[in-house]
Amino acid sequence: MNELSTPTAVEPSSSDAVVHREALAAFVEFAATALEVRCALADGVATLDFEHREHPAWPRPYQTRVAVASEKIASPPRKVTSPSDGSHWLWNLATLELGALVAHPTSQPESVHEFSSRLFGAYRVENGQMHLAGCHLIDVPFLRATTLAADDPAMVEHRYFDQTMQPVSESYLQQLGLSDIAPLTFQSSPLSRPQVETLARQCDTAGERFVALTVIVAKRAEGALQFDIGDQCARVRFHDWTRTLTAPAFHCAASGMDTFHLAAIDDGRIVAAEAVANCEESGVRVLESERVTCSVTGKHVDPRLAAKCPVLGEWVLKDQMATCRACQQSVSRLALEGGVCRACRELPLAKPTDTWVAGLRETYPVLKKYRKFRAGKLGDLVRVMASGWWRRLLLVTAGENGPLVLLARREGLAGTWEKVPPSEWQSVLGAKAPDNE
Repeated sequence: MNELSTPTAVEPSSSDAVVHREALAAFVEFAATALEVRCALADGVATLDFEHREHPAWPRPYQTRVAVASEKIASPPRKVTSPSDGSHWLWNLATLELGALVAHPTSQPESVHEFSSRLFGAYRVENGQMHLAGCHLIDVPFLRATTLAADDPAMVEHRYFDQTMQPVSESYLQQLGLSDIAPLTFQSSPLSRPQVETLARQCDTAGERFVALTVIVAKRAEGALQFDIGDQCARVRFHDWTRTLTAPAFHCAASGMDTFHLAAIDDGRIVAAEAVANCEESGVRVLESERVTCSVTGKHVDPRLAAKCPVLGEWVLKDQMATCRACQQSVSRLALEGGVCRACRELPLAKPTDTWVAGLRETYPVLKKYRKFRAGKLGDLVRVMASGWWRRLLLVTAGENGPLVLLARREGLAGTWEKVPPSEWQSVLGAKAPDNE
């Protein structure tokens, strides 16, 4: 309800509206306080008067006496007006000066500082601080239509509506404290005079029993809380009635948790403190959900300290990895045997006519001298091993038809795999080195 609109002429449904009864005397005192009209109650009569020199535009009479007790209403003393006439006198003053009677819930916070401690007290920020990152209050009008009770003119009945004249439920009245209100002395209505006139006509269905229309100003708060830890910040937005506003939980996008306890991890992100854990290798603070388990040491570690072994598909601390002598890939030590990874040791047998082998044999004719081949693909790399009686060659390409990225050779039965520098590729395969070398 950020913007007030002119109410449309909708007939209020009084049958659905909540009805609260109150003594006429109490209402007269309320209205007089709102208008700063002097009010004295004695012997069932309310004497109302104002200083006409201070309010020269107000209508006469400057003083009126209103019967507010049942016995006085039945037999009013001389110069004592009826509840209807007295109420109309007050209503005329209200419409002339303010447009309507104006009030607010007595238990409603009226300023930011009245509820800010309620927000701040809900959070705990490790090694950081919090503050409001903007907050504004919005006045939202509700309406209380007051009529003289049909069964007892010494009582009045209040019916409650929103600004579109839709009845307000009892639970909503209790939630916002709309039935326990105090006048706002000489505060203009947040509704314009034409709006009030339109609404008053809609409420004035009880004829002579209509007493007044009170605009109850409820307040909403909209803003954000900011949490600062180091150079990073995070925010939580809030929007609710000031009377019912509670601290919203911080949603940690990284962990999916909702929390009131915030902390920062070592990469600077502000997260739910319940989601933080220590890396068992370095001790740094990381998200529990982001830690990985090293398959060699069993430690739960920061993923930045580990890598996935391309052969085993398991996370391994980088210092627990070694280079395969054949394909030169960094793999888990558990995947190595004799310095050669399992992927190279267990290459499946292949025919010279198989796709991966045939393509390389066409590109590098020297391979046609070899009759035994093994080939396999792991990730984005294709391995092709050509075996002769004295020499073995291992060619690694980027994809099925991709360029050669590595060449290794092994000579003799007891020889070890050696990486062939690109500068020697031409002499070994009759192929020149790649342009990026």
